[in-house]
Amino acid sequence: MTPSSVFLVLLHICSLHLIAVAMPTCQLEGNMVQSAHHLLRDLGGPFPARCLPYNANISFPGSAFPAAKANSLQCPRVLWVVDESLEEAGIMFEERELPVAWDNQKVNKFKHLQQRLEEAGSCLPSVDDSGVLSSYFSNVTAVLDQQDSAGCGWMALKRDLVRILEAALHKHRACFSWRPIQHQNHTH
Repeated sequence: MTPSSVFLVLLHICSLHLIAVAMPTCQLEGNMVQSAHHLLRDLGGPFPARCLPYNANISFPGSAFPAAKANSLQCPRVLWVVDESLEEAGIMFEERELPVAWDNQKVNKFKHLQQRLEEAGSCLPSVDDSGVLSSYFSNVTAVLDQQDSAGCGWMALKRDLVRILEAALHKHRACFSWRPIQHQNHTH
């Protein structure tokens, strides 16, 4: 290879690298996902023993998440699962009566975060889940629609959303964008 050919090849490689670095990536903000997790975790009490019989029908599918630690190939799926789960939960929060025992202020804060995350996730690519998530949310909806089991359906949904967000934040932390937390200086 002549020196000019080597130079052209290097120039081409560098330009491809610059294009890849300059392209914006679609990520969810980790701080917002973490806040949503904390709000849900603190909403209502622990999963009631009387709801254990519903676990067979309502259990988030473990196959929805990649099992291993985060890598760049798994991030689109992880972000999609979080986004899709929050979106489906948001629909349920809007269309159904929520448990009376839940703190309305926390519910409203969660709904606000959920909407912001849904907007941020609109750029995420769709992932083929072979109906795994839609089947789960159909099962949750069926339990919520039964008057005598609606409370258990809400507790199962809350439990599973907390687990989803927790797994995503701990095992796949690198998939999210993280902004430094700004502390406000209070002057007296």
